[in-house]
Amino acid sequence: MTTRDVEPAVPLSGSPLAMYREWARDAAVGLSSLAPAMAAADRELSPQLARAAQATENAWREIADEFGLLTSGEAAARMGYGPNRTWASTRRRAGTLLGVRRGGGYRYPGFQFDRDVSPVIEDLLTLADQADWSAESLLLWLCSPSGWLAGDDRPVDRLQDAPGAVLDAARSAMAPRW
Repeated sequence: MTTRDVEPAVPLSGSPLAMYREWARDAAVGLSSLAPAMAAADRELSPQLARAAQATENAWREIADEFGLLTSGEAAARMGYGPNRTWASTRRRAGTLLGVRRGGGYRYPGFQFDRDVSPVIEDLLTLADQADWSAESLLLWLCSPSGWLAGDDRPVDRLQDAPGAVLDAARSAMAPRW
């Protein structure tokens, strides 16, 4: 008789063995996903760069889980325009709607939609453009704790009740430092 023939005394779903197996499976999937990209690089990549890339990807996933990253058709439908794909792209190009490149196209964070697009979004996009910040950098900043706000709040959590404070925080965060 081997250990494989014996039923575990503890159900695997909560056991340390099951957690280890899940971690090992996740690690294998992660490594098999990263390996081709790392192999394509023409120079050695540092472990710090790999960690930073993963941390950024984790942040994108958290944003998608919390707020949704909508396609242009989903954004238009949420605003009552049906599946009109041009509504969101037209507003993004005009600088009145925050859209980021993800998954082969633009995605629109769901927090900016209410009855209309939050008016502070246009001001934030203007500030970001003046500071040479990408829309992606702006979105990551909005969804991260900011020392420029009381209590180190996330700017995204203050968009509705304190848009002026968010704009002031953005100006400070985006200001050149010498």
